[in-house]
Amino acid sequence: MEFKTIAFDVMGSDNGLIPAVDAAIKLLYERNDLKIIFVGNEIEINELLKTKKYDKKRIEIFNTTEVIEMTDGIMDIRRKKNSSMVKAIELVKNGKADAVASGGATAPFIAGCVFILKTLEGVKKTAFMPVMPTIKTGKVVLLLDAGANSENSGADLEKFASMANAYAKVILGVVDPKIGLLNVGEEKTKGLDYHREAYELMSKNSSINFVGNVESRELASGDVDILVSDGLTGNITLKAIEGMAKNLMKEIKAAITKTFFRKLKALGLRKAFKEVAAKFDYKNHAGAILLGLNNIAFKSHGSSDMQSFHATLRMTYEAIKNDVINKIKSALKVN
Repeated sequence: MEFKTIAFDVMGSDNGLIPAVDAAIKLLYERNDLKIIFVGNEIEINELLKTKKYDKKRIEIFNTTEVIEMTDGIMDIRRKKNSSMVKAIELVKNGKADAVASGGATAPFIAGCVFILKTLEGVKKTAFMPVMPTIKTGKVVLLLDAGANSENSGADLEKFASMANAYAKVILGVVDPKIGLLNVGEEKTKGLDYHREAYELMSKNSSINFVGNVESRELASGDVDILVSDGLTGNITLKAIEGMAKNLMKEIKAAITKTFFRKLKALGLRKAFKEVAAKFDYKNHAGAILLGLNNIAFKSHGSSDMQSFHATLRMTYEAIKNDVINKIKSALKVN
């Protein structure tokens, strides 16, 4: 059997090794054609693995002596050449793994991936693309860029749309993805110069189904499959949605448990509340692919728990299985 191999940087995230390793082992039980290379401190990883049950044939450890910390910058990719993040990316570059996943610092991860893996021909900027839930059952929306850049041109956004379109077709199974441009109004004249430029370019791109501008309040409506944005706006939107969902669920829970009689009434609706909470729990869709690279790279939240890491690794596996890079290359018409 030919294994799909993920180089997993298990150092540098906020919650330590345990949730990362547990998530990997869980996915290994679910996917029998998966192999994972844990990249990090060999002693610490082995100590943890002693307490776990797993298929030893499908786990390797690549020992490193340095860690890219959350406070490190992009230059630390060069300074810490034996860090788990750098070595995990290099394993992909050298053909030892099919993809890289990390919960480490974002800026160094982007820099390392671009510097080591390089971008696709014709792609000037990469884009983070997370998966967001919507009110429609089974329907999600891809949001990009969600923070890989602080500034983008209209040409960047049009390129993002083409890459996301290919991803949505092969990963989400959407035949003709609807693509919207995140903006302050529906009229094509709205927004800044790069919004109007992007609107014109996407309107003329016959290979995508561009449906026009979309306001942020419609993000979770499920009316579009892909929502394109510059990195700064996309990141703010993503975190606002996640924060609102989290706080709203807290408020609902507090309200329905405020009195004894409310608690009694809430028992009958417990299943319904759980279904809604699961639908909008970002941990079920945690992680974002860094689009625009020659290889597959996924980033999970620095604060990821086991559920979040599992989602990230699952999406990484699916990207490998569906040969997503070659599909994107075909969409961009590059070799």
